[in-house]
This record gives sequence, C-alpha cells and structure tokens, in this order.
Amino acid sequence: MMVGMKKMSNALKRVLTGLAIVAGLALALTLRQFLTVFIFDIVLLVMLFFAVFEVMRATKAKDKGIKYYFIFGYLGIAYVVFFIGNVVSPSFGFWVHVAAQVTVLFVFVIYTYLMYYVDKAFIKQCKLKKLNIGKECWRVMLGYLKIIGYPAAFIYALFALNHFNGVSTTYPYMGLFSLLLVFVIAAATDTFAYLVGITLKGPKICPKISPKKTWSGAVGGVFGAVIATLTLVLIFSTSAGFSAFFTERGMHAVWVQVVFVVVGLLGSVVAQAGDILASYIKRKHDIKDFGKILPGHGGVMDRIDGHIATGVFIFLTMCIICFIM
Repeated sequence: MMVGMKKMSNALKRVLTGLAIVAGLALALTLRQFLTVFIFDIVLLVMLFFAVFEVMRATKAKDKGIKYYFIFGYLGIAYVVFFIGNVVSPSFGFWVHVAAQVTVLFVFVIYTYLMYYVDKAFIKQCKLKKLNIGKECWRVMLGYLKIIGYPAAFIYALFALNHFNGVSTTYPYMGLFSLLLVFVIAAATDTFAYLVGITLKGPKICPKISPKKTWSGAVGGVFGAVIATLTLVLIFSTSAGFSAFFTERGMHAVWVQVVFVVVGLLGSVVAQAGDILASYIKRKHDIKDFGKILPGHGGVMDRIDGHIATGVFIFLTMCIICFIM
C-alpha cells in the first residue's frame, strides 16, 4: 500500500510540475509576442546554463580537468556575439549566430589548449604519470567540445529559431511557429509514445539503455507528432500571411501539409533519438536523472533531452524551406 501511495505521489508531482512547465512556457511565449523576442532568449539562457551544469556534474567533467569558468565563459561570449548580430541584422541573425559559434569556438579551443600548456599543476601531473602533455591537452579539449556540443550547441538552435521573425516581411510570426513546432513535436512524441507503449507494450527498442521504450511506443510517438504538427499547421493556416509565406516559395496548401507531415515524422524520430542519447549518457555514468530541480521529472536536461535534438532538426528544416526551396 505504501508503495502504491508513493507511486501516486510521484505521478502527481510529475503532473503538477508538467502543468507548471506548460504554464511558464505559455507565459514566456505570450510575453515574447507582445513585448520582445529577447524575453524568450532569457528563458533559453536559463535552460542552457542549467542543462550544461547538469551534464558537467553528471559526467564528472571537473574531475577530468574541465573547468566550469571556461565553459560558461564561452557560452556567455557566444550569446553576446549572437545578440549583437541580431540587433545589427535581424533578418540574418541566425547566420550571424552560426558564424559567431564557429569563430568563438575556434578562439576558445586554441586559447584553452595554450592555457593547459602553461598550467604548472597540469604539466606536473602529466610528468608524474609519464603522459604526453600535447595528447593530454587535446584529450581535455575533446572533453570541452563534448560538453559544448551537448547540450549547448543544440539549445543555440532554439535561439536561432526564436529570431526567425526577420526571415519574411510577409509573415512576421514565423519565429513563433518554428518554436511551437519544436515543442509540439517533442511533447506529442513523448506523450503518445508513453500512452501507446504502456497500452500495447511489445518488444523493447534498446533494453540495456532505456528499458521502458518499446517499438509500439515509438510508432505511437511518430503518429502523435504527425497529428500534432498538422494541427499546428492548420491553426496557423487560418492566417493569410502564413499561406503567403509558403506561396512565395512555390508551395501551395496541399504541398505545405505534405512537407510538414514529413517534418513531423522525422522530427519525432529525432526527438526519440535525443531521448535515447540522454539515457545512454545517464546509464554510462550510472545515474537515474541529470538533476532534481523539477519534481517528478528530474533536472532541466531530463525534461528537454528530446526538445533540443528536435530544435536542431527544425532549425535545419526551416533554413531549407526559407532559403533553398
């Protein structure tokens, strides 16, 4: 009986926390629309720093010679450059973002590599263990790149989507649509995969990494994501500007729906892959959750693992739709 009550209590915590997250997200998106898009940047920055901190702590990055101030210094500088780029040229802010990421990352890698070459404690430790200092420097640098690449680079894709408003004068709400597309696909995938999985059960996808995930749940997640994506497209299609945005690119209503069926399907697969990757990292480091800040959900990283992978996919998709098609 006590076990049953504990499960019910955990389930209630999960539901209440989930509702609070949805309410907070809705408020942030509303303020974004009526005040400034940079309000949502603040939300993303909070997510970014919590997620990176959780991953660093979970993987014991500090014990491997990786310094917190280098990571957060890089992230801070990258966002400042991104911010300035969007203020100067909002229409191409996300391209400025990509250039900023590459440039700042290059400088960061070289600077950090040289720093380890003059770090007396690091050099002494290498000599005591008879290690090649150059190889050890690059090993530490690869550790930095893993942290920056996961989840920082993924979340930066959401920054770019947040500033997608400037890509067309025809429809200034494309940034909102792109962000909602990420959250809708990831949330629908998660919800439908869970409901279908516990109902139909069946063979596991990867029992050693994520024992609760089934193939039936994966298919259910894809189905839910496609339905949710089409629903979102139909809602936005009631605006003449939305249709005109795609008509400019030679895409009529039927083709728009076909394209976004594919986007919903592939986005769901990417979201589930992101979830499995997060599970793999947790299994590898023998932890259940990345953090404990969200009751019933774990940490910030536990909540957004699928979202950040989907964010990268939607960023690339919207770039293709807006600039290549």
